[in-house]
Amino acid sequence: MSFALPFRLPSSRNAPLVYAAVGLMLTAVAISSFRRKPRPWPVDEVPIAFWAWRIQAPSEADVRDAMEKTGARTIFLRAGQIDYQDGKVRRIRPVAGPLPKEIDLHLVYNATRSLLAQLETVDEKALANEIAEAFQDDTKHAGPEQAHVVGLQIDIDVPTRLLGRYERILRALRARLKPGTQLSITGLPTWLQSAQLRSTLTHVDFWIPQFYGAEIPERSDQPIPISSAKDVERFVNDARALNKPFYAGLAAYSCALLYNSSGSLISLRGDMDPAAISSDPNLELIDQRSFETARAGSEWRYAYRARADGVIDGLAMHAGDQLVVGVPSAESLRLATRIVRDLAGEKLLGICVFRIPARDDPATLTLAQIVAALSDSDSNPDIKIRFKRDEDSQAHAWLLEVENKGTASAVGGLQIDVPVDAGTIQSVTPERGASFETICHVLDGNDSPVYQACGQARANLIRITAPGLRPGQTLKAMIVFTNSRPAVVPASVDTQTDTGQPYHDRLEVIIKVGVKR
Repeated sequence: MSFALPFRLPSSRNAPLVYAAVGLMLTAVAISSFRRKPRPWPVDEVPIAFWAWRIQAPSEADVRDAMEKTGARTIFLRAGQIDYQDGKVRRIRPVAGPLPKEIDLHLVYNATRSLLAQLETVDEKALANEIAEAFQDDTKHAGPEQAHVVGLQIDIDVPTRLLGRYERILRALRARLKPGTQLSITGLPTWLQSAQLRSTLTHVDFWIPQFYGAEIPERSDQPIPISSAKDVERFVNDARALNKPFYAGLAAYSCALLYNSSGSLISLRGDMDPAAISSDPNLELIDQRSFETARAGSEWRYAYRARADGVIDGLAMHAGDQLVVGVPSAESLRLATRIVRDLAGEKLLGICVFRIPARDDPATLTLAQIVAALSDSDSNPDIKIRFKRDEDSQAHAWLLEVENKGTASAVGGLQIDVPVDAGTIQSVTPERGASFETICHVLDGNDSPVYQACGQARANLIRITAPGLRPGQTLKAMIVFTNSRPAVVPASVDTQTDTGQPYHDRLEVIIKVGVKR
């Protein structure tokens, strides 16, 4: 295609300068067009999807809740792993349980360490054939379950230098799929700098670049978050420049990294409960901070030191080892989604959250937190206190439960004060990770309150403290009194939230009687 200029260029010795000027103008226009900020997406127009990444398929209740509260209509479900042993490629660890219904499913196959280690020598067609056969078998079994399988996704963390080989695998796999089957891949942040990425992406319908986990801290003194706003912004701009349809992959899970006493990385886990870690008596909290203190919406970093040899959730530790936990927040996910909406442009297919929240997955943000983040809403704690008598216990034994039903975590120290009559405290037994002290609350000469530690015989206030309280977490303490409790007990809560705001609440707690634990 050609076009005519609307004016005649002078045929003189100045003509080359004019031509150069016109060329610079056209180049400037092109650069300006590329750098022009894309139209931001309205909050309610961005499609939402989830990765489901556990061995067990997500429960019907968890999927239904996610669909109803986020509007999600797509799940990328880990359906198995592709392994390489004794020179043969095979699928292992298929997903267990019934597949989700009434939602579009993309079956995802990831690689074992063995396959990744030998990826450079694996027969490309054999690998493509094994993936295609696994997908065909799983799709066939999904029919009777009324699951709606629409696509196949490959999650292989191919080293950037092997993207050309990955392209040939995808080409062979595409030839094995039925027409209409959507083929997609996940993508590492490091791929975005590769010249081979564009040609690799020509063989898929879309991809999901992971806008997190760009760098693993190999040393315990490296404060590197799972995801940062700076990285998300850079990755989104790079993905948009490729002009290929994509979902933005965002992290909503905590990560635990074990280092030896010398500070070298031993292992990494993404399925450990931060609350269980914080309450383990063998772990001493030695550091707690926001990754980016100058920016609201940062992840939080907790560092623990093992007092002695021990095991927590299958993770063996030696005395002196450090366990560092990176914990996201509703605000950190909110900031990431805002960046995606502002910068992703017209090729954005939606936001894909890793992972779908589940009632038995404490390593992932709660559904309420994810909903707050995706809807660009402020997050706040909502700390509820229950005081009830256990009918299976002593007559004057009461169970105190403190639950965070909100979307922001209590950090930097949680303090619960419960006033009591002096001389009525028999014993206080908080659960692991919490502590207590008995206080004498008096007025000084100016009628100002004074709090002083004192013995149980004189104390008229019980103070329970804990390092924090995440959304969905409940702190418990058993308190035994020498007499019965009134129908209503006052209590107060003081803490700081992971948004950097103070939280104060004064409650009138109604006593519940005859409740079993």
